[in-house]
Amino acid sequence: MTRREELASSLAAGSCLIDSSSTPQSNLKSALLTRLDKFYSTTNTLSSVNESSSLEVVQLKTASEAIGVVERVQRLIDGPNEEVEELLLGTRDLSQLRTLLSIAFRWGTEPLLARVLASWPSTSSGGTSGSRIIDLTSTPEDYQRLSAMVEQLLSLVFPEGGPGRISTTLITETILHRHVADVLKPSVVVGWLPKSLSTESIVPVEHIRPITMRLMAILPPSEVIMALGNVMSSINSIAYVRRTCGYLLSRQLLRPEGVRGLCAAVFGDAENMDEIQLEKLQHIARVLSTPPSGMKSEEYFTAIIPRIIDLLKDDRHPAFKRAAAFALSQMLTEDNSPTANAILTTLHGPILLGMNRENDTRNPTSDTTDVDDTLGILTILIANSDPSPKFIQSLLSPIIVALYSHLFRLESVRTSDPSLKESARGLLLTWSKIASTAEAVEILWSIVESSESISIDSPERLALLTPEDLKQADESGELEPNSNLLNLYPDPRHFADFLKSTSRPDVLSDFFVRLLEAYRDSRQHSDDNPVGALLYLQLIIQMQGMISDGSSTTGTGIFKKPTQVLGFIRQALDTTTSEPSSNSENKTNERSQLPQFKLSGLSLAHADETGSDADSDDELLDSERFTADDEMTETAINLLLSLLEANEKLSARTEPILNEIFSLLEHHVLNGPEAVRTVAREARMVMTVRLAGEGSAPTKPSTTLSPEDEARQTYQQALKLLQDPILPVRAHGLLLLRQLVSPKSPPLEPALLPAIQEIFLQSIHDDDSYIFLNAVQGLAALVDRPGGNVLKKLVNDYAKGLDGIEGGVMSQQEVDVKLRLGEALSSVFRQCGDTLSVHGTLIVPPLLTVVRSRHAPTTLRTSSLSLLADCQKTQSLSLLPYFIDLSEGMNDLLQVEMVTFHPGSEKKTENKGEKVEEKALTRESAPQTMDRNPTSTNSKFPPLRRAALHFLSLLLQGTTEQIYESSFGTNLFPSELLQRLKITLSYISGTDEDMLVRVMARETLEQLAQLEQAVIGL
Repeated sequence: MTRREELASSLAAGSCLIDSSSTPQSNLKSALLTRLDKFYSTTNTLSSVNESSSLEVVQLKTASEAIGVVERVQRLIDGPNEEVEELLLGTRDLSQLRTLLSIAFRWGTEPLLARVLASWPSTSSGGTSGSRIIDLTSTPEDYQRLSAMVEQLLSLVFPEGGPGRISTTLITETILHRHVADVLKPSVVVGWLPKSLSTESIVPVEHIRPITMRLMAILPPSEVIMALGNVMSSINSIAYVRRTCGYLLSRQLLRPEGVRGLCAAVFGDAENMDEIQLEKLQHIARVLSTPPSGMKSEEYFTAIIPRIIDLLKDDRHPAFKRAAAFALSQMLTEDNSPTANAILTTLHGPILLGMNRENDTRNPTSDTTDVDDTLGILTILIANSDPSPKFIQSLLSPIIVALYSHLFRLESVRTSDPSLKESARGLLLTWSKIASTAEAVEILWSIVESSESISIDSPERLALLTPEDLKQADESGELEPNSNLLNLYPDPRHFADFLKSTSRPDVLSDFFVRLLEAYRDSRQHSDDNPVGALLYLQLIIQMQGMISDGSSTTGTGIFKKPTQVLGFIRQALDTTTSEPSSNSENKTNERSQLPQFKLSGLSLAHADETGSDADSDDELLDSERFTADDEMTETAINLLLSLLEANEKLSARTEPILNEIFSLLEHHVLNGPEAVRTVAREARMVMTVRLAGEGSAPTKPSTTLSPEDEARQTYQQALKLLQDPILPVRAHGLLLLRQLVSPKSPPLEPALLPAIQEIFLQSIHDDDSYIFLNAVQGLAALVDRPGGNVLKKLVNDYAKGLDGIEGGVMSQQEVDVKLRLGEALSSVFRQCGDTLSVHGTLIVPPLLTVVRSRHAPTTLRTSSLSLLADCQKTQSLSLLPYFIDLSEGMNDLLQVEMVTFHPGSEKKTENKGEKVEEKALTRESAPQTMDRNPTSTNSKFPPLRRAALHFLSLLLQGTTEQIYESSFGTNLFPSELLQRLKITLSYISGTDEDMLVRVMARETLEQLAQLEQAVIGL
């Protein structure tokens, strides 16, 4: 018989057991006997039951034959694919097999299990003493039949035993999806039978245990938990069954999807959040919080808690999320319990570890996925738990420092997930609302103290102080007023904004007082942690600015009384300007005797005179080096500006300490770095205007104002406009000052000229072209003013420090500042016109000194030659007295710095063709040029020789014109000088490697020939 014929025969026999087409029988026993007779007739076997058999025996026989049919069919269709691919089951065949399986459970395992359990005592074995009454006539037989049927059913799933393969037929699928509980119930009874209930004929079928365990392992935990729950509820009276099911349930909970399976078993997949019953939540919490017997609590909770937490992220099942949050909140109610400690360790671990990684400079790009997930988990946990201040404090207080660190990281990256930012900020604000004042201040101060790991010796912190990084920071916007240039943590601006968002005036006030006290202490031990002192000062200024902007309602009385803050400002300014401690008392006494500044000026005239005569070359590098003390000074001055802005009536009359601060600012105006000089000038200007406004007389009607009063009023208005942060407003103020000093303006009080001159000198460093041009025009107008020293000031500032060794170590920023001054000088020269002739003694010697200096960058030597050329073009008489010195200087420069070429090597290079050119283009080291190396002192760059030839040509041309116009004598121009110039120019015109230099040399030779003709009177 073929496999197909055998399968058809088996299905036909099975149909006899469920045949309902025959004449209906009112008696179930008769109907079953009729089906059995038909079954035996089809299979050609003898029947072992008859009319004398009981209904239970007939039903059991029917179940036994039904499971036998299912076994035969399973054997036929569970072979290799090539053998069973044609043995397909139809829908009717599958329905028939499912019915046979139902018969096997309904009339087979269930009644046998009921009779076996009925013969056993319903009390626990531990509480049972004495003899047990067991029906030995039927129980052993029933137990054997039950064990055999269980083995038959399990073999349908595992045809080769426990370690073997799993059957993949539709019969197996039916058992796994419809009859798990029906299989587990007898399997637990016979597989885990204790020795106390065993006899010679009733012994545990131990080989069923691994098969049953494997069956539960291949099923989802939810189905197994539901099945085990069914077993426990139906056989609750048998103690070992309860214990076994509890043990098996614990193993299911420890599976990766065990906790989810428990919730699915309790709620189902369609449970609505609004319909969750408290009893179900309590049941789940009770099950999850009970460790299994024989397992340590630490091990259990270490394994189960991460899975409970993971359930909080299940958005598809709100009930699961609610149950997990309820269970965790119940576990956290006990302080310092192993369960609570395990939960907090799991929740806090990723955040605390993430903060340590962010502070680790060796791993700045560590993965923050775990931290982001934990943020969402904490938010969900709090949202789904009952509001309890104690619960929130125990959950969030230990990680506030790390939470703020993560919030700062998220808000510092523009591409961060907005929901994560909201979660982090929401957790922090939730904690801030319920925390006590003392606790909040203490934990917030811990955030500030976390900056102790930052050291001034850290190269990452000092890298931004290099000129290259400063330029990059300027281009990226990091040099804005609220930027964190030194990468301080916490970022002062961000932390101040966070404090403001808490809306806790009590916390803000106490924190600010503690901040001031910490700053005072840090200044006494600044060598230990100078960056810490800087951080305190940055936070002070940001908090003061936050309160003084007028948009905050969290201010308290301490912020409206600036006396204490002014004391800190004076201390910060005095620390960087005072002498050693032995002389500090004398200097304090001297400052107390200084006269108060007056409305008539900024006390800059005297400083200008002394500064121009003194040798400050040695201080140039120090003045441009931006240190931590300079940062501290800058922030202190910014704090002063914020106080002045917030208190309109604050002046030296109301707070005498401002007189001392004003005197201290002068040092930073003259000697500080550019950033400090800018804010120091602004602060002195604001204080001057403030005091001048208070001391000015009431404004008279415009018709009665004298020209002097109009000029003074314009002056005061311009000063006020120059304080405005808006660029067009400042530009208008500078325009008013320029108009005030123009020749057509009314007479101006001489005492105001030093202040105006200083404003113009500061403004030429502004990047805005409109402000720069107005400042240049104003300086040009001041050149001819009585007592004016604009040209002297500009030329000295330009040439200062370039004639010594310091000129050779200039940074790119320092060279740019010099070039900016040179640009302003060039514009002033052109604005002066013919009047420039009287200022030659102020201009030529310093510029010629720069040209001759071999320590100065070649860029600045070239710039000085260009300035001399501008003087020559503007008014040649200004350089005529220096003709011999300038001509000899240019001749010497050209002789020393010329670079000759060899025609043969050039030709050889040309003959090599395109390969040589490509090789030259791909060299690792490209040719060095002055544009690529603006700070280089290499004097062989062609632009230097070009500038010298250009200036010499203009000098010869202008002198020739003066000879023809004024008939100068030949004795002014030695023939030896002219001959040397001719020789030098002739040699350069034919040998210099730069083609443009050769052309310019020929043109200069022509000018020299014309000069010789003019000298001899041709």
